[in-house]
Amino acid sequence: MFKVNSLIDINTKYAGFWPRLLAHNIDLLPILLLFYLFSFIVPRTDFDYLMIGGIYFGYHILFEWMWQATPGKRWAKIKVKTVQNSRVHFFQCVLRNLAKIISLIIFFGGFVMIFFNRQKRGLHDIIGGTLVLFDED
Repeated sequence: MFKVNSLIDINTKYAGFWPRLLAHNIDLLPILLLFYLFSFIVPRTDFDYLMIGGIYFGYHILFEWMWQATPGKRWAKIKVKTVQNSRVHFFQCVLRNLAKIISLIIFFGGFVMIFFNRQKRGLHDIIGGTLVLFDED
């Protein structure tokens, strides 16, 4: 069978923009809940954006590293894998999620790339060496 990018075959179903956006929006609910819970414990300061950023990135990094998917991704039946179709490493999760900042800074251009890339990869996926695939398990 014809192979694309090492171990990914031609029948691989890449998750596009809309399923990923759905998963992201589902993940915002527990992230905001965690933020509100922490805001009762930690006094309100001018650095709340650091707390929400830490919760956001910690949530995504840990879930993608441990289970290849956040709860929102699991609900949308998608997961994050390497371009060699294996589990993502912790460093890849960190790099991928921090690269989302670049995707935002360039006026969401890193996310818009998902529409035009054959493998549905955003800039953060390219930097992290990852793919987002439909879960076939």
